[in-house]
Amino acid sequence: MIELAPYNKRGLRLSLPLIAGSGAVGYGDAWPPGVTPDLFGAIVTPPITWRPRRGNPAPRLAEVPGGFLLATGDHNPGYRRVVEAHDVAWRRLGVPVIVALAASAPEDWARLAALLEEETAAAALELHLPHVAHRSDAAAWIGAARRASTLPLLVKLPTPRAVALAATCVSAGADALVIGTAALARAQAADNTPISGPLAGSVAFPLMLYALGAVAELALELPLVAAGGVTRPEEVQRCFDAGATAVQVRSLLWTDPGAVHRLKAGL
Repeated sequence: MIELAPYNKRGLRLSLPLIAGSGAVGYGDAWPPGVTPDLFGAIVTPPITWRPRRGNPAPRLAEVPGGFLLATGDHNPGYRRVVEAHDVAWRRLGVPVIVALAASAPEDWARLAALLEEETAAAALELHLPHVAHRSDAAAWIGAARRASTLPLLVKLPTPRAVALAATCVSAGADALVIGTAALARAQAADNTPISGPLAGSVAFPLMLYALGAVAELALELPLVAAGGVTRPEEVQRCFDAGATAVQVRSLLWTDPGAVHRLKAGL
């Protein structure tokens, strides 16, 4: 068993160190062919907000060498509709469900944290820090969520600022750190519309691995979760060697779902 919240009274025990990252399987209702819950120690939902959010207009996807940009604008139906549609299934899924809270609406985090603990089967929360977050922002937003809920808090850091923000997140109440949301980039969609968003796919892996190692060197004594561009068993091992306790995969499930079996076998 893997413990991702060793200092939280609830804890977050995973049977495997492989996690379906944010939105990889939707809200637990979008499993690619041949991919089943038993392949993972937990799943992470798409990031949600209190009210419905329309997100960015189409197109939202731009391909780049080795990966893509996906700029959804945190499109989601809002807390109430997500819970009404999916909480019963979360209770039956058989693996912990980690609910992600959107970087675009940290002012919602305290309210959402309290309700998710009181009303749902959420096992933990994953707080997505915005790229523009400063230390004072991170301390305030994470602290508000910590005061509102006893659920384990995983804080997902933007990789360019992971080292700068990590210690503040721990002090504010994080139970684990997720490394993390890749650097922002700009590219052209298929119709030549300019798209701005975080890098995804294999191109994100070396950026994540550098940030992971740098945060591990801070010796903050909290679990670290690697999230970004992992596609091969040897990359999983490199994450563990760099200090990760667990690894998230996301875009791999969309591009090569069968590869998840190889990752699990490599564990």
